[in-house]
Amino acid sequence: MTTSSRWNGCIAALAAALCLWAAPASAEHTRVTNPNTLGVEGLGKAALYSVFFDRVLNDDLAAGVGFGTVTLSYGSTDISSTIIPMYVNYYFTQDGGSLFLTAGADIVMMDGEASGDAESSLGGFSFSESGVMPVAGLGYESRGDSGFLFRVTGYALFSTKVYPWIGFSFGYSF
Repeated sequence: MTTSSRWNGCIAALAAALCLWAAPASAEHTRVTNPNTLGVEGLGKAALYSVFFDRVLNDDLAAGVGFGTVTLSYGSTDISSTIIPMYVNYYFTQDGGSLFLTAGADIVMMDGEASGDAESSLGGFSFSESGVMPVAGLGYESRGDSGFLFRVTGYALFSTKVYPWIGFSFGYSF
C-alpha cells in the first residue's frame, strides 16, 4: 500500500466519522411559540406593497390578511385602488426555515366610479371588474429566534390572465 492511498483512506474515514457525528443543523421551531407576525411585503400579493398580519393556526398552517394600495389606469383616468390580500400558508416543515405553499384572494376595491377592467402601470396587471383576484404561490420563510422574519415568494396572480410575480416580506413575529 502506498503512502498516498493510506492518506486517502484516512481522509475518507475521517470525513465519514464527521458526517456521522455531526448533528443535522436546524433552527428552533418558533412558529408556534411566536404565532403572530406583523410585516411588510414589497411587490407580492398586492402588486406593489402590503402591510400584513398573520397568525399561526397549528404547526403547519397560518392565515393572514393585509392592506395595500395601487394606482390603476382606467381609460385615460388614473384611479387609486385598495387591495386587501387574504391568504393561508401551508408549511412543509416545522423548522425556522421552511418552504411553504400559499393560496388566497386579493379583494380589489377601485375608488371612484370605474367599471370594466383596469390596468396597473406596475407589471402591466389587468384587474377585472369582479374585484376578486385569486393568488397562489410557493415560497421560503426564515423565522429567527429573535422574532425577525423574512420570506421570498413566487406568485401566480389570476386576473384576466395569469401573471407570474414575486414578493419579499420582512416582519417581526411575537
